[in-house]
Amino acid sequence: MGDHEWTGSLSYAGDILASRSYNDVRPGRAPMSAAALSARTLPNFDLGNLGQASSDKGSQQGGSPQRTPSERTAYNGANTGAISTEKPGMHETIEDVEITGTRKLWTFITWLLTWWIPSPFLNWCGRMKRPDVRMAWREKVAICIIILFIWCVLLFVIIGLGLILCPKEYVWTMEDIAGHNSPDDAYVALRGRVYDISEYVNQKHGTSSYQASKDLMMMYAGQDVNVSFPISVRVACPSLVSPKADPKYSMYLTVADINAMQTFPFTHKVGTLSSSKELSDQSFYARYVLPTMNLFKKGDVVWDYDWVKSMHKDQGKYWRVINQEVFNMEDYFATIDSPINTDDKWRFLNNHIENIFDDKGAGSTDITDEWERIPWGPRERQANYNCMKNLFYVGKVDDRQSVRCLFTNYMLLAFACVLMAIVLVKFLTALQFGNKRRPVPPSKFVVCQVPCYTEDEASLVKTIESLAGLDYNDKKKLIFMICDGNIVGSGNDRSTPRIVLDILGVDPEYDPPGRDYLAIAEGSRRHNIGKVYSGLYEFE
Repeated sequence: MGDHEWTGSLSYAGDILASRSYNDVRPGRAPMSAAALSARTLPNFDLGNLGQASSDKGSQQGGSPQRTPSERTAYNGANTGAISTEKPGMHETIEDVEITGTRKLWTFITWLLTWWIPSPFLNWCGRMKRPDVRMAWREKVAICIIILFIWCVLLFVIIGLGLILCPKEYVWTMEDIAGHNSPDDAYVALRGRVYDISEYVNQKHGTSSYQASKDLMMMYAGQDVNVSFPISVRVACPSLVSPKADPKYSMYLTVADINAMQTFPFTHKVGTLSSSKELSDQSFYARYVLPTMNLFKKGDVVWDYDWVKSMHKDQGKYWRVINQEVFNMEDYFATIDSPINTDDKWRFLNNHIENIFDDKGAGSTDITDEWERIPWGPRERQANYNCMKNLFYVGKVDDRQSVRCLFTNYMLLAFACVLMAIVLVKFLTALQFGNKRRPVPPSKFVVCQVPCYTEDEASLVKTIESLAGLDYNDKKKLIFMICDGNIVGSGNDRSTPRIVLDILGVDPEYDPPGRDYLAIAEGSRRHNIGKVYSGLYEFE
């Protein structure tokens, strides 16, 4: 059991702070008499006189000198510039304090965010009669709106930014298409587009003399079927191939991939099936194939740029990229290189295009810049582009793994790494290696400060006893309790200062004089008055 010195302070509501010091009385112990209380108190200091100890013998409890009301008025006015009396609440004066620029800015932001809430509504519905109360409520709402805005920005960065930088695309690689080869999930690629033929294979197809069964059509599933749907050069390039060069629409490109021709059981070439009205139409592909297949369109075929570059550089193939579109010119060069095609009509594309593609792997795979530098007019350029798009287009460059599409993933990964690094650093700094040593008792005085506002009695008792039980020298330990405001907490039947005084057993009749002091504030709020109590607290 030991005696612990303690000091406490009591403040009034509002801007007036009052301090009180308690004398040593244990809970459950009878209050000491005024004489004994005076004998055991610590020296009190007159805070109004900048901490100088009061020696006025007229103060029975070691307080500041007793003054008449007029002396107190002069005393307070000399130190603070404000007129005060002994009654709390009468020390306040009205003073115009200059509003800082920061406060003006925050007020503007608050009204900017809460202008839509009319003040009469707050007065009538919210029962907020005072303007300062309404302003405080608006500031809280403004803070909530700012927090909501920050949350929306974060949500946008996590979800929305990625969709803006890299919109969702319905694209498939040839490896993806190859996996869709079952009767219930059958995809095909045709001239750079992806189609789901799962339902189409169940429909009637072909003619009465040549029926296409479901098993035959399933041979197309998971494949690139360009070879099975050849297009006449004159139909695909009407501006480059004249009727004189191909009066019967008989110009078809030579297929460079022989194995592809043997993959499919039937080739949809105009004129191959005389019993079919559709296959007798030179516009068979545009009039029948595309409208039908567009009903089952899923998206586009995409190619990895590195794979296209490998086909160009390593294998010398005629694969190129123009404005993120992939073109395969293998059939064109196989046709013009064929010994049976000696006529110049087969070189229907601009010779600059042939020179760019036929670079033996020495040029760039992406020939967008070279394409833009070709000296031709707009009409010729468009005619050559349309021809290449109809005959040689095979898809687009897959940019799903580009920096643009992975930016948000990288950003979130960076944030996660920073958070993990912070957690790791905190964990490492918290580690203690070796035996834990007990702290050496300090030789200096230890002050344990306890601010009290709206706590209940049980919490205060627990706090005081836990501080009293600390392993410090009782002769050099001070418990300094501050009751900031004459506040009655929720669930309490007394004010917080009264609860503290009752816990410490202070005589209710004991009322020390108020002490003036200057607080860190502006204007009249600097002047505060407190009552100080001091004594010893016994704890087992």
